[in-house]
Amino acid sequence: MSENEKVRGIILEIVREEIDALTREVKEEIRALVRAELLPVLRSAVRESITEELENAAFRSERTAKEETGEKAVTVAASDSGAAESEITGLYLYGIADSNAQTELGEIGIEGNAVYTIPYNGLSAIVHNCPLEPYNSNDEEVVKGWVKTHQNVLDVAEAKFGTTIPFSFDMIIKPGDNANAEAALKKWISEEFDSLMQKQAKIRGKKEYGVQIYYIPSVMSDKIIEENEAVRAIKEELNTKGPGAAYMYRQKLESAIKEEMESRMDTHFKEFYARIKKQVDDIKVEKTKRPDEKDMQMIMNLSCLVAEDKYKALGAELEQIDKTEAFSVRFTGPWPAYSFV
Repeated sequence: MSENEKVRGIILEIVREEIDALTREVKEEIRALVRAELLPVLRSAVRESITEELENAAFRSERTAKEETGEKAVTVAASDSGAAESEITGLYLYGIADSNAQTELGEIGIEGNAVYTIPYNGLSAIVHNCPLEPYNSNDEEVVKGWVKTHQNVLDVAEAKFGTTIPFSFDMIIKPGDNANAEAALKKWISEEFDSLMQKQAKIRGKKEYGVQIYYIPSVMSDKIIEENEAVRAIKEELNTKGPGAAYMYRQKLESAIKEEMESRMDTHFKEFYARIKKQVDDIKVEKTKRPDEKDMQMIMNLSCLVAEDKYKALGAELEQIDKTEAFSVRFTGPWPAYSFV
């Protein structure tokens, strides 16, 4: 055996011994991290998969129900009067006003259509004449313009008539058998009258506001390391470890920070929700969204129904929350009460 081969063998033996020693040193840490990190992730993945399937099933059921009941649009069969399909018109419905007035609102509708009201039994439907097909476009700016116009018509109607139930974009009333769209609309109002009156009462004198609360994860992490003794101890121990063990301890530190942050966010959510709820008439928790800012995370997304004499108090409460370290608040509105009708 040459001298080079002897040296290579000695080096390989030293490397094997070093690896064995390092493995024994971090063996328990690896086991602990697997239990702490991998198993919860697997369980969470299973739960998320089950939840997603349930939500999809619920969505499919809800969509089917809406299609059958016409919640999105009153889509009954067209008249058999012999008129060509292109000559049959529907009514684009913006909302239902708490008024019994037949009024022309001018050419303020989508694509410059003339908007007017159809009174029935103390209520007035805000409409324009339209084709039976929905408003569709591949141009996002065109769609945004339609939605903005829809919103403007509702603003004009509310300024003129007071409380107005808003309907979502593209609700079209179609003619029924041997009846035009106006007759179909009145029939629908008659069938839904009690529900419409309840909705009118619920939103009267109120507006919808959006509340989104964000936090900065990097700032929150620093606070956790500073304030939590257990987390701080892990960080201090990390600084004493060699390269191999240091990697494992960094994983351990990140896991500890993540667990503490989730606990704190849960606490903050409950606290903020309770404070906000005191200032509103009704509240709905919406899905959180990914913010545009990379260093921000949304903790809360709320739709709030607020009486006209309470929105300043809500704004003051949100201003105090906004002053909480690592948090910021976005407060938007007022909007028609889409989320509460």
